[in-house]
Amino acid sequence: MNTARRAFWVFAVAGLPLAVGGCGWEPHYEHARVHGKVTYKGKPVPLGSVLFVPVQPPPDGSMQPASGTINPDGTYELQSKADPGAILGEHKVVVMAIDGGQPAAAPDPSKAPEVGPAPAKPAARFKSLVPEKYSNPETTPLTRKVVPGENALDIELLD
Repeated sequence: MNTARRAFWVFAVAGLPLAVGGCGWEPHYEHARVHGKVTYKGKPVPLGSVLFVPVQPPPDGSMQPASGTINPDGTYELQSKADPGAILGEHKVVVMAIDGGQPAAAPDPSKAPEVGPAPAKPAARFKSLVPEKYSNPETTPLTRKVVPGENALDIELLD
């Protein structure tokens, strides 16, 4: 084999990991399906989202959280980036449930000035349906362990 051809193969083989790494390849970790029901004061939380954040990130340092939308009956099902469920292991559980509510009371038209700009639209009143501590991975007291197979993990929120 001549020197030029040998050099080509050495660089081609040595550069293969770099080429694969540059194509968006990521390690894949085992996932398991996770679903359940979110309740607060014994009643289903009717909207919002659930987020599972790994307590111990995978060896490559990627967090790989899983999330799901809370349905009107309080049920949820998690989805990771490309896989149903969450990676195996212990997770901090975050619940966010913000109700946009009804708009603030409109101003009384009889008291509006006759001249000037049109009255502004009333702002919506946002209200958390659950205690704030559950909406942050650093303050949530909730943890759940995801194991191989089906995980039915109900989440009961307390004051």
